[in-house]
Amino acid sequence: MGRLMVRLVAGALVALCFAACLTGGASAAYAEGGKTIAKAPIIDLGTSVKGELYDGAFYSGYSVAFWTAPLVKGDRMTIRTKSSGGDTPPCQILYMPGADDLNVGATTPLLNPASSSRNGSRDVQRFVAATETGTYVLAMTNADIFLSAPLQCLDAPSGRPFTFKVTVAHRGSGNGSDKKGGKEDQDADQRTSSSSGGGSTRVVQPGQSLWAIAQGLFGGPASIAQVALQVDRLWQLNADRIGSGNPDLIFPGLRLRLK
Repeated sequence: MGRLMVRLVAGALVALCFAACLTGGASAAYAEGGKTIAKAPIIDLGTSVKGELYDGAFYSGYSVAFWTAPLVKGDRMTIRTKSSGGDTPPCQILYMPGADDLNVGATTPLLNPASSSRNGSRDVQRFVAATETGTYVLAMTNADIFLSAPLQCLDAPSGRPFTFKVTVAHRGSGNGSDKKGGKEDQDADQRTSSSSGGGSTRVVQPGQSLWAIAQGLFGGPASIAQVALQVDRLWQLNADRIGSGNPDLIFPGLRLRLK
């Protein structure tokens, strides 16, 4: 009888372990994202994904969690993020194919956002069309590259849960995992294209920052360092016109000089 009980208990423990590995264990590992790019899971498009930031895992001591996304040239990605408990949601950086743990940093080429908006614990970011086919790296992070107060994410905490959903539509198709996003993303692309032309001025739209405007001037991938130089140039041109004394504080409707 004693041996039978031991076998029954051992069998139950094995069954519990097996179930945990198939369910809770696997989903927890996926939910956390990767602390490094090498360990980053592939994003399940159109599905709500859970995540939390790893403390101090990004350059200069910022927090981060990585995922990867295979994109085809012309794809447009939209990311909708929601934090928990009123937390600030993390920022999203989408690195071009070729980014890895050895070269990721301030000068790594990234795909420019077409538009960004934040309302409390919710964040929506749309990116310009992918310029090449390959595996892109998504960094969810509190490394703040947007500078403008409504979009700041320096307060996004590590170790706290958030959820996000990634949808992709192909340029010109209006189709994809985000059926409503097709028209919205086309409009965002058009706004970006028109602003990155040869005009000498630009009217600030709601939710935009000098950083977002500077990114739009490149018309293609640019490093964080390149965009930072462009932000400084725009500030020097427009400091008196902006009138706030703060490059992080610009107002909708303001017409900026670009040249």
